[in-house]
Amino acid sequence: MTLAQCTFEQAFEQTARAGFSGIGLRYDQFERYLAQGGKATEVRGWLSAYGLHFAEAAFLAEWQYHGGVPLVSRRQRGGGADEAREILLRRLHTFLQHCEAFECANVTAVPALRETGDLAVAAEEFASLCDLARPYGVRLCLEFMGTSPQISTLASAAELVNMANRVNGGILIDTFLFHQGGSRVSDIQHIPVERIFNVQLADAKDKPLAQLDMLADRVFPGEGVAPVQTVVDALVACGYDGWWTVELFNPDYARAEPASIAARAAASAVGLFEWPVKDRTIAGGRA
Repeated sequence: MTLAQCTFEQAFEQTARAGFSGIGLRYDQFERYLAQGGKATEVRGWLSAYGLHFAEAAFLAEWQYHGGVPLVSRRQRGGGADEAREILLRRLHTFLQHCEAFECANVTAVPALRETGDLAVAAEEFASLCDLARPYGVRLCLEFMGTSPQISTLASAAELVNMANRVNGGILIDTFLFHQGGSRVSDIQHIPVERIFNVQLADAKDKPLAQLDMLADRVFPGEGVAPVQTVVDALVACGYDGWWTVELFNPDYARAEPASIAARAAASAVGLFEWPVKDRTIAGGRA
């Protein structure tokens, strides 16, 4: 989504040219590509040709307080016949099969954005979702959301993940959402580093937290008011060694020349680290 102005295929080339070693898989875009006659083998060919790996796949939602059965790449239920349990499970397994084929181990799981309930129930649902994903070699990355009524901070995400207690269940830290939800940097040191599966880098416009829009108010790391550098430093100090990805929903960026956006995204991410580029793993925004 960082390169929203590109076609599905073009985003791979632009991401690689900017110096990224990974790219995210936005599954709904991949499905549209297949519907237009594309093939998964072609996508694997692009990954090989451009020297890229899929760092993450997005996304699973609406599983919390819905029996652990998620929507794939949709944020809200509409109550239609296509949301029958067996249909959703079939779609989930197809999604997981593609993740396995692409060797994409990290899948983003979004918490409830409207419902609240018993956190123990949510933990059971997350655990069952992890159990469904494990045979495919997939890890579920719980992305706490700044506007979620229950899972809005790093601490609340860690509580749910700990209650679920699955080896393939962990946390995704998005620095924009970290700021939006009021998470504390000091909480990072209390999270076992092996439970942190993915980190998304994005800064935030200078607005009151309640007015921030995650789909419009992201800016390049280091160009906003979120504690991006402090979060990165804390994660490095704790020994985090997974993917560092860049996710920038910004309508202004979507109208700009894609090569310049990709290059600025790479430069802003690299600028957060002091050691040489070859010693780090950084992934580009979602395809």
